[in-house]
Amino acid sequence: MFSASNVWLHACIISVVLIGTDGFVDAAQRPLASTDAQRGVESNPYSSSEDVTAGKEHFASRCVGCHGPNGEGNRGPDLTRAVYRHGNSDRAIFMNILSGIPGTGMPSIRLSDKEMWQLVAYLRTLNRVEESLPVGDPAEGVDLFHRHDCGRCHFIDGTGGRLGPDLSSIGWSRSAAHLRKSLIDPNDDIEDDFRQVVVTTNAGNNIQGLLRNEDTYSILLLDTSGRLRSVLKSDLQKIERPEVSLMPSFSERLDERELDDMVSYLASLRRR
Repeated sequence: MFSASNVWLHACIISVVLIGTDGFVDAAQRPLASTDAQRGVESNPYSSSEDVTAGKEHFASRCVGCHGPNGEGNRGPDLTRAVYRHGNSDRAIFMNILSGIPGTGMPSIRLSDKEMWQLVAYLRTLNRVEESLPVGDPAEGVDLFHRHDCGRCHFIDGTGGRLGPDLSSIGWSRSAAHLRKSLIDPNDDIEDDFRQVVVTTNAGNNIQGLLRNEDTYSILLLDTSGRLRSVLKSDLQKIERPEVSLMPSFSERLDERELDDMVSYLASLRRR
């Protein structure tokens, strides 16, 4: 006879197996508090016009900060695309809402099953038959990327620096509008992992870079040359954390056509 705890564990294992076979959720994540996830429901049972309206309200209260008021993307991806990177089925979208997407900024959103299906119903109304690609020539964008030495800080498909975000799949995770804004005003939305720190040693030397670790006694930086530097706080005069990106603005470096080309290239980076 199974004990209550064994029954609970058995249900959790089943849910992980069901989810894992679809490839949407990391098996290391905690068990899902969702009946429909555990049952393996594939098609949206809540897709009426009333459900779409309710889903729009859920979206407005929880999703617009990253995906924009109309789902066209900001820091989060454009949801009006006909193709999603992490699956297009009703179940795939439901699971991504429920569990979040590991390795991205998408968190778990804990709603009732009905409310999550209503979100799925609303997202379906945003989908276009064809994706509207940004104007510009991606081939020219590649040339501009290399001409301005962007690879010194940005990593693409195994090559480049680590002072800026990995751009290998940036076309999936950022909208074209956000990419353009980041080129023009990189200080507007700095990701936490790429906020700079400047330390001044007792000898008066400055070390500028990205914070990688800090404790009571020391601070670890990735400096602007790409080297890890560990410094004892007792050897420092001060630690500054300027709200300024290490990335320069391209508002004066690129004209409008070149900005279009660069955005077009970045939006095309969609490694799976």
